[in-house]
Amino acid sequence: MYANARAVHEYSGKNTLFILADMALCILNDHIGYMEYNLFHFVDKPKEKRKTYVTFDYSQYLFKKLNDPEYIELFNDKLKFNVIFKDLLGREFLDINNSTYEDFVSFCKDKNVFFCKPADSCSGKGIYKNIYLDEKSDLKQIYEYLKENHLFIEESIVQHKEMAKLHKESINTIRITTLLDNNDEAHVMYALQRIGIGDMMVDNVGSGGIYTVLSEDGEIVNPCWSDKTITTYEKHPTTGLDLIGFKVPYFEKALQLCKKAAKVEKHVRYVGWDIAITDKGPVIVEGNPLPGYDMPQNFFVTSKDTGLKPDFEKILSL
Repeated sequence: MYANARAVHEYSGKNTLFILADMALCILNDHIGYMEYNLFHFVDKPKEKRKTYVTFDYSQYLFKKLNDPEYIELFNDKLKFNVIFKDLLGREFLDINNSTYEDFVSFCKDKNVFFCKPADSCSGKGIYKNIYLDEKSDLKQIYEYLKENHLFIEESIVQHKEMAKLHKESINTIRITTLLDNNDEAHVMYALQRIGIGDMMVDNVGSGGIYTVLSEDGEIVNPCWSDKTITTYEKHPTTGLDLIGFKVPYFEKALQLCKKAAKVEKHVRYVGWDIAITDKGPVIVEGNPLPGYDMPQNFFVTSKDTGLKPDFEKILSL
């Protein structure tokens, strides 16, 4: 909290004790945390503008109002998710626990790598990795390993060469959040670009990755932000690549893919889709029924000076 207060002091010039006190009031009254206070630039926001921001409480309200709890598991269980959205995944997958060894051998044919992950939210926790195959691979042993750890497998995603320029060690996904209105029309609420750094194999912000809000045509026009360092980057901190001006390939197709996916399971109307871009186009990695509310409202990575709450209220007629 103090580190964020000092950061706010540096760019605002306001007294750190005043900032800490204002932070505390926002935590108590609005359930806006100290990091969100910094990200949303609340130190210079009048009360009227502060009210336009989606808070933690409002985010929870949207989640409960729009997403039927009986259907949330369809998104949390990655295998169930793949089954429901198989026509939009853009890759093969196989449920090892309900497949024979012969099915596995057939899946591996003409593949030199595949990705494995838990079949549910409990079993096989922590096992997410690529398995590489060559002429020396013992397929029977690999099959038994997968079955023992309750894993399922899917064709590995090879990202577009332009996306790999951002960070080649990780799949740099786009988070596109959609909202189904009362007439089942899908709306894109925002799109974020997430980027790995260093030797990270993932692009997750919680693991140290950076992110920014994309423009309406899929371009990086604002710096990227790191929650870990509490700072922005116009150049990639590892590679030095100029981030401003980067254009996501197949961006319009990615938006249309998410709008289509939004209508597959209408009991879950508010979803953040993680999209990877391949040389052939966008593919769905997963769907998140509780999208983050802070990142798209980050003052440092968006051109907007207000929050997203009015956008939700307009679409939902609240």
